Parts: sequence; C-alpha cells; structure tokens
Amino acid sequence: MKPAAFFYSEQNPGWAMNGDPWDAWREVLDVKLVQQIKRGDLHGIAELDAAQGIAQLAHQELLHYGINQNECRLSNDEMAEVLSALRAVLRRLGIEFKPPFRDFDGFHAYWSRHGMGHSWAARRGYMSELFGPLWEQLDTLEDAQSAPAGFRGVDGQMQNIIFASTGYKPEMVMRDAVNNVIEIVEYGDSWLVYDRPLSDAGLTWGEVVAWWRDRQGLGMADDRAVGHDLFWRLRKSMQDNGQENPAEVLLFNIYGERYRGEEGDEAALLLPQVYLHYDPFTKKQRRQLRKGDRLKRERMDFLMMWPNRARVVIEVDGRQHYTEGDKASPRLYAEMVVEDRALRLKGYEVFRFGGYELTDNRDALAMLRQFFDDMEARYGVSS
Repeated sequence: MKPAAFFYSEQNPGWAMNGDPWDAWREVLDVKLVQQIKRGDLHGIAELDAAQGIAQLAHQELLHYGINQNECRLSNDEMAEVLSALRAVLRRLGIEFKPPFRDFDGFHAYWSRHGMGHSWAARRGYMSELFGPLWEQLDTLEDAQSAPAGFRGVDGQMQNIIFASTGYKPEMVMRDAVNNVIEIVEYGDSWLVYDRPLSDAGLTWGEVVAWWRDRQGLGMADDRAVGHDLFWRLRKSMQDNGQENPAEVLLFNIYGERYRGEEGDEAALLLPQVYLHYDPFTKKQRRQLRKGDRLKRERMDFLMMWPNRARVVIEVDGRQHYTEGDKASPRLYAEMVVEDRALRLKGYEVFRFGGYELTDNRDALAMLRQFFDDMEARYGVSS
C-alpha cells in the first residue's frame, strides 16, 4: 500500500469529466480503513502491505509536522488514530515499535524537551533514528515473503515510445537502421517520443516528468508545475474529431488524482495513444493502393510499463470497436480478440473497459479507483 491509499477525495459533481485534477478536490483521511487495519479486518490486504503503507503515512506526516506543518494532511486526532493502528499491525507481525508520543502534540512536546525546538534538521534526524530500525525489520519480512511474480513480462529492449498524438500520423525515417534510431520528419509537433533507457522500475511518472522538464526547457520550475504541464499535454491526445473522449478522460483523470503528488514519482506512467505497430501508409492510402491492412491495431489507448518487464495495455472500447453503423459487427470483434491474443502471447496484459461503464455508470469513479488499487497490488513493487 502507498500513503495515498489512505485518503479519498471530496469533489464537486462532474469534476472528473471537465475539471482539473490538480486543484478540484480535498483529500480526506479514510478513518474507516485505518480502524480496520487496527482491528486486523484487512479484506484481502496483506498484513505486511498494510504495515508498510501505514508506516510510510505516519513517517511522512510526522516529518511534515517537524519541518513544515503546512504540508500536513492529518489533524492531531487523525495522527493519533494512525499511530495506534501502526502499533497494532506491527504487534501482529512481531515487530515492537514504541514512539514516545501518541500524536502531533506529543511529538512537539518531545522535541521541545530534547533540545530540538530550533532545528528542523535535528527533528529530521530523529525521525530517521525512530523509523530506521522499523524499515529494516519490514524489509527483512518482505524478503522472506517475496516470491516470483505470476507473469513473465515482455522480452526485448525498449528503444522508443511514440505516444500522445494530437494531430496527423507522423512520417518517420530510420535514421540509423543498425541501431534502430528513428526520426519523425513530419508532424513531429503532434507526437511525443520518449527514448531514454528503461530502468528496472519500468517507466515511472517521475522519470517522464524529468524528461519533460528537459524537453520543454522548464529549468528550475517545481515538480508540481512540470507534472501539471505534462498532464495536460497528455490529456490533449484524448480527442475524437476535436472533442475530448469522455471515457478516456475520466480514466486519465482518476490516474491523475492518484499519482499527482510526490508519492506518484515512482508509479508507472499511464501513457496515452501509444504506437504498438507502425505502418508508413494510412488506411486511406492503403485503399487507394489496393493494399490490405497488414497491422490491425497500430495504437493502444493506454500503456503502463511496470517493474519486471510487465507491460499493461488498457483499451477503452467505444461503439467503433464492435459495430458498423448501427449493427453489431462479428468481424470487428474477431479482429479485436485476435490482436488481444497476439499481445498476450508476447507477454503483454490487456484490460478492456466498455465506454458505457465509464460514462453511464454512477459507480465509475469508485470502480476505477479500485482498478488502480488492484493494478498496483499485482504489478507494483512496494518501496
């Protein structure tokens, strides 16, 4: 679990379709979840995951309180609930953790008594001393419980990711065929090309924010501003004939809600409109030249690249995926499942959403939040 999992957002109705995920909510501690962890009522959450998540939350909030209280998200009473739950879950794991305070007020009194009142660096150092042995014990438990993941991932080395179209199909040449170096020679302003090496962590939001900073020359701009700028550039690619695709935008906004802050830096990036295959001809050109379609699915709606080479394709299916005019099309459906099979055999995972379940479902927000919870539990690596 990540600290973000302990919060939910309160927003105005309709924000997710049209609003700005950076500013349109207030984060609220999920006290019910904290109390469930304290009781051991985990509903499928592993005890160790719960301990790691709530320990990170406690450490983060205490560190904020000791350095810059404006960054705290918890009240004094909520901090007391979190520390109480942390002690309880650690007891069940056989780990002793006894901080000499029970809430923010107690922490303040402690540092005042021990000469740390005029030094935030001393308070930071104390946090390291308090939580350092706990991180070591949790890491030891995690190593003992770890097992190989239930997926094999995708073979091969990533060279380029071409994504986030806002215009015409790019015209590309192979600048160096030996080293597979491509160059977009026309319509390059409508596409993004990520060509940095892929780390063991997959492709994270933080890595692409750093790339975007360099690409756009944003220099000393703070990470939040750079991430916000990148978010809106990616969202521009979710359009049909100049109009935003509401189902794709909703899914992307929920992703933005979840990973917009510092905690999202190590999260797998949700890349929109990613080229999986590339045909130099357009469909119109193929019809004119009387050539059949050689590549049925050139682009994916979304791609996530997780640790251990796990790559997840997310498709949002509108009517064009399964109908021709107003009639159901067995041909289109068959083409879709053939491509899904081919992707899975290469090691990709494919998840599909029907457009209807995102735009005509009052439970869509909760469903998508649970989907990202489950994705992170399956593919993510606890920090």
